[in-house]
Amino acid sequence: MLFWNTVKKILIIDDDRTLLRRVSVHFKRYKGIETVVVDNATEGLAAAVKLTPNLIILDWTLPDIQGIDVLETLKKSSKTKAIPVLMLTGHNKIGNIEDAFKIGAEGYIVKPFDLKKLAEKSHSLMK
Repeated sequence: MLFWNTVKKILIIDDDRTLLRRVSVHFKRYKGIETVVVDNATEGLAAAVKLTPNLIILDWTLPDIQGIDVLETLKKSSKTKAIPVLMLTGHNKIGNIEDAFKIGAEGYIVKPFDLKKLAEKSHSLMK
């Protein structure tokens, strides 16, 4: 499947290295997608500023900074506030989901998840 004529970058921030591999390998099936993976929030925030990706896929539970706080930092920064953020997390309570959207998340997918649905949602957020 061809997503675009130009390369789109997706930054994935999650501490689960198996998940990072699975998602990255899945996105390699699509032409026009490049993934950058990091396993902690500090590196993720730095990568978001440096790379200005077309999408950030963000876990809630990270070893150094909670994903919801990362989301807030991203949405307050003039350099990253326009980048769509898709929360990909095991936090499935309505309050968590509402908080994420209130802070500025453009999408929310609960783990466990379907890779095809993740790709479809990612595609729609990068239009």
